[in-house]
Amino acid sequence: MIVWHGLVNAFLTPPGLFLLPMAVGLALIIARRRRVGTLVAVLFWAGLTATSLPVVSSALARSWESYPALHRPLPIGPRAIVVLAAGRYHDAPEYGGHTTVGIDTLARLAYAARLFRETRLPILASGRAPLKGTASALLMRRVLDRDFATPVKWVEASSQTTAQNAEYSWAILRSQNIRSIFLVTQAWHMPRAVALFRRAGFKVVPAPTDFVTRTRRGATILAYLPNAHALALTAVIFHEMIGLAWVRATALLPAPLAHFISQG
Repeated sequence: MIVWHGLVNAFLTPPGLFLLPMAVGLALIIARRRRVGTLVAVLFWAGLTATSLPVVSSALARSWESYPALHRPLPIGPRAIVVLAAGRYHDAPEYGGHTTVGIDTLARLAYAARLFRETRLPILASGRAPLKGTASALLMRRVLDRDFATPVKWVEASSQTTAQNAEYSWAILRSQNIRSIFLVTQAWHMPRAVALFRRAGFKVVPAPTDFVTRTRRGATILAYLPNAHALALTAVIFHEMIGLAWVRATALLPAPLAHFISQG
């Protein structure tokens, strides 16, 4: 499953989405089909350049971060906080060479800890190691306890995808008669996460964090110059768009088949 997701990212999101056709265009030029090859190479070079512009990546992210931040007073109804794992920080020297949570996961944990302080609702941490090592959910529990003085009541340490986050979290919380939750993840990840958790059976109150487009700083000439950060943000949004399209497509399939596909 991890290899499959890696291939999807490599070929259906920038820069791979553009580099492979550009290589094809160059091959056509070498094969003396210069007109077609030049057209293909230039078109996909233009696409790569456009998706590397901050003005483009910010517009994409702004349209995708569709769930607003929670307002106070907080909604009444959720009975648990579910926080999802993201990346990991391997062999961190400042933590004695141990693996800990990555920056995206850390942002989620910080906000989950704040929600806990405001609501005193129990926390479920969801996510396993993608290949091997300590499960992400266990690392999340360790960080919440050590750095945020926040307890984790449930650990879901088997899921490798957002679909499995939802399915396995539902199995745990359904046994506790809990259906309504605060769901904590990045704002750009929330549309897909909400769709999957609602499909699993949850009543979801989105609790997005780490917005990438909410700034009052005005655009400068730098917004029209390509950079790696903008390209990375575009790739993330493309990944989420593809993921949500896949969620909606599988929703049209018979339930057993959709479940089989979601398991990889």
